Amino acid sequence: MKRLLNILLILFLLSIYTLASTRGDVKIIEASENIRYLGQKITKEYLYLYQNPQKVEIKEQLYENIKRLEQSILDIKTIANNKESKNILDFLTYNKNDVKKLIDKSVSKKKAILMLDYSESFLEGANFIENSHRYKFSTEEQILMSLKDIEYLLQKISKYYMAYILGVDKNLNFNNMVYAISKIEDILKEINSYNYPKTVFMEVKNMNSSWIKHKKFFYKVKELSIPNLILVSTTKFEESIKEIALYHKQKQ
Repeated sequence: MKRLLNILLILFLLSIYTLASTRGDVKIIEASENIRYLGQKITKEYLYLYQNPQKVEIKEQLYENIKRLEQSILDIKTIANNKESKNILDFLTYNKNDVKKLIDKSVSKKKAILMLDYSESFLEGANFIENSHRYKFSTEEQILMSLKDIEYLLQKISKYYMAYILGVDKNLNFNNMVYAISKIEDILKEINSYNYPKTVFMEVKNMNSSWIKHKKFFYKVKELSIPNLILVSTTKFEESIKEIALYHKQKQ
């Protein structure tokens, strides 16, 4: 009897430890997703600032997103305890400080190219940390991850779009943009195959409709440069993504 109680106690403690570990992993993955997203968004905004240096509000938004980036790095630091993740976090912190210094100075094409490099560094670092803390996702969690991927890919596409307009590695950035568009297409197939209730399905239809319009404009970058319209109009697409994500969060 005593032995049985000991076994049950061990199993109970193990279940608590596993639950705590999973919660920690969830927080780390969420923070990693934010780093990945913000790394793309900050660079996109810097490229937009380079084209529109008189727009003070863009610089203010950049500083706000740097703060969000700092918080996401800090969120992981308070939980992650393996050496590799800590080394990556130190690297990301160093990059974040460099980016902050670049934003403090006047904009230039040279700095814009550096920002493109930094965005890829944030992406690689965030992906490494996220992969180190992955666990078996439920269906709802997997779709939430996919929706997060769309948000970051949209920022990435906009970044490449702006880089092309500014004449930075035009062929490379156009091809990168097309590849990122294809990744969103793949994810949308997954989202569209889900059996949504009628109310949410209407939001899915809105999402698809918005995406078809935006995709056409992205592909036309070689003949039609409309960055202001692109940046404003993608808001509707992002809002649909958030509404669908809310449905899946409530189902967890």
